[in-house]
Parts: sequence; C-alpha cells; structure tokens
Amino acid sequence: MPVSRTPQDLDVARERRKTMGRRRAARMRTRKRGGRGRSWGLLQDLALPQLSFSRVRVGWRLCSLGVVLLFGALLGYAMTEPNFFVHSIELVDTNYIPGDEIYRAAGVHGLNIFWVNPSAVAANIQGVPGVRDVAVEVEWPATVYVEVEEKEPALLWQQGGGRVWVDKSGNTFPAREPLDWLLPVIVDDADASLPADARIPLDVVTGAWQLKELRPNIEVLHYDVGQGLSYQDGRDWRGFFGTGEDMAMKLLVYETLIEKLMARGVWPKTISVVDPGTPFHRE
Repeated sequence: MPVSRTPQDLDVARERRKTMGRRRAARMRTRKRGGRGRSWGLLQDLALPQLSFSRVRVGWRLCSLGVVLLFGALLGYAMTEPNFFVHSIELVDTNYIPGDEIYRAAGVHGLNIFWVNPSAVAANIQGVPGVRDVAVEVEWPATVYVEVEEKEPALLWQQGGGRVWVDKSGNTFPAREPLDWLLPVIVDDADASLPADARIPLDVVTGAWQLKELRPNIEVLHYDVGQGLSYQDGRDWRGFFGTGEDMAMKLLVYETLIEKLMARGVWPKTISVVDPGTPFHRE
C-alpha cells in the first residue's frame, strides 16, 4: 500500500540521496587517480626497455664476420686477377748488361705483386756480374722499377784464352761485347783462365791506365808477374815498366836511356825501367 510522507520526510530523503551521490563521485575520482598512476607506470616501462646484451653480442659478431668475408673476397680477387701478376720490369737503361739478363736474375716473372719483396729482388740482381748497386721499387698493380749502377770497364784482360773486363778497382766481370776503346792487357806467363770473381792487383790496373794516358798510341799492353807491364815500342823493341803509380817518371828515364843508346848507335831488343834507379837494356 502507498505510504504517505510528510514534507519533512521528503527533505530527509533528498539529503540522503545527495550524500550518497557525493560518495559515489568521490569513489569515481579515486578510481580515476589510481588508473592514471598505473598508466604512467606502463608508459615508463615502454619508454625505458631493458637491454638484451646477448642480442648486442650477436650483432657485433655478424658485423665482424661480414668484414672478414669482405676482405677475404678482396684478397681472393687480388690473388687471381691477371693484372696483379708481373711479366716484365721497368729497367733504367744499362750500358753493358743486357736487360733480359737482369730480368731473369730478378726472379719476379709470373709472381703476384703481393709476393714481390723489393729487398730480395735487389739482392738477386746484385749477384749479376758487373752490377755495382741496385735500387728496386714496386708500384700497383704489377710494376717493378729497377735501376742498376754498373761497374765501368777500364781494361780488357786476356788470359788463357779467356777475356774479362776489369774496372778501376781491379774487379773482373764478363766481357759481354767488343769495346774498341778498351785497352787490352795480354798475360804472357799464364795458360789458365781467371777464376770467377778474380781480382787484378790494383797497382797493375793503375799502371796500365797511366801508361795509356801518357802514351795514347799504345794499343796493347802485356803483363807478366816478374816484370809487370810492357809494350812493343814502334821502334822495334819491348819496353818493361813494372807496375804502380810512377809511370811518368819511368817514361822519362826510358826516353833518356833511348837517347843515349841512339847517340851511341845501339839498337836494343829490350829496355827495362821496372826499377827506374837501375835501368838496363839488352841488345
């Protein structure tokens, strides 16, 4: 049955509903504040993820492997590409030693440029007779530059059927071609050829050069151990001069003795000024 309410009862009911409404609104605000707090926590988790060091290590390993594979491919290309192989050398012009002889001695034919050691190549070429010094440079992709300093021949030494060149230091090396301007020295008292890398006494070389400079008309010198250097005078006798650096004085004594002999009407067969202090002649 319907209940009758007084105006006072209605006022109380309104106040109760207002109070309940305020409580519900307060609970809703509390829920909302709590929700915003949890949402911030989630956002923080998304913004600062935890790093996985195992994944980083795997990434660096893959990168290193890629670098190794790249260099391996480049090395394989360089080892097989024909343009990296040596088939000639760039040689500064030489006067006496043929270029093909130097090229064979270099030992670089068919080598990959990676295996060409300039110091080793220079050592190989240094062993060629007649070479004084060598400089070697390498340039990509396959160029080998060689500059050779040669020994200069000063005499043509003829002994026991063999012929060698001699430089001013007395070193001997192969006579590779005829040189018309080179002074021949014929050994009269030896039948055997010179051994390899033989040296001619320096006083012999010096004496021969001085005689040639003082008497440019000398075409051939002779040599024997006992009397040294000699030549066949155009006046039909042999003059003996020994060795050493005093050829100017010996020639002066030689010409003085000839004048005295000619004044006496003596035509000698030999004249010796090996010891200029005691010259002598034989008729």
